[in-house]
Amino acid sequence: MLFRKPRLTAPQTQAAAKQRMLSPSSPFAIREAYNSIRAKLLFTGRGEKCPVFAITSAMMHDGKTTNAVNLSISIASTSKKVLLIDGDMRKPTVHRYFGLENKNGLSEILAGLTNEVKIRKTEVENLHVLTSGQIPPNPAELFGSKQMDNLLAYVKDFFDYVIIDTPPVNLVTDAAILAEKITGYVFVVQSGKNHYYELSYALETVQQMNGNVVGIVLNDVTGKAGSHYGGYRSTYYKRGYYRRGYGRGYYSSYYSGYEVKESTESLTGDKTGDSGGTNQA
Repeated sequence: MLFRKPRLTAPQTQAAAKQRMLSPSSPFAIREAYNSIRAKLLFTGRGEKCPVFAITSAMMHDGKTTNAVNLSISIASTSKKVLLIDGDMRKPTVHRYFGLENKNGLSEILAGLTNEVKIRKTEVENLHVLTSGQIPPNPAELFGSKQMDNLLAYVKDFFDYVIIDTPPVNLVTDAAILAEKITGYVFVVQSGKNHYYELSYALETVQQMNGNVVGIVLNDVTGKAGSHYGGYRSTYYKRGYYRRGYGRGYYSSYYSGYEVKESTESLTGDKTGDSGGTNQA
């Protein structure tokens, strides 16, 4: 399933993020593109109580986070309750779009540092956000923990859809680890930038983990991004992409000495109120 839309890439500031968010004043072509993606995803998740989709990409700077945010906004506009989780615990940016503090989020929950699920309301009706929290030293282990299973099971009681922004598949293993925990993956591909082999390698990676790829968003259909074919694949295979910001030297010292706690205890919070007992700021 291939979706096409104009180019939208990740912002570096909150002001830039706001400009990329879907709104009634967005160009018609962009709104219709997200309407099309939304319709196909709603059909794909039909039959599940609360489908969970991971938005990812093969490489960096393909626009995955912007597409995760805007797809969440589009689904929320249909009166569905949507939870957007910033699962990119290495380079979190979702909080910038909504002007939220990035603390007491996903990483703290998965590391067992808190049982409080601090889900934040946004200015967009029906859309809530769980930020990534502090940058941990072991994001992949956190994704694979029992606590991640507990979290997803918990939030499904309060939301109609869960969207997770995840790191690029070819750079780190985080996204692929979610394969059997989610409904499926949506890949964002930058037109004129991504090499065929990059995408092929990424798709093969998640499929080897029994992941379900439900669609591909072709970002920047005008091809204005320019060609970056030369050097991308060779750099990845020969030297690795940890030097591009997804690995060594990037982590905060906040989590020094902590380990993942695979507690089987349920997350705290009474299932009452507008968001079922989740703590909303």
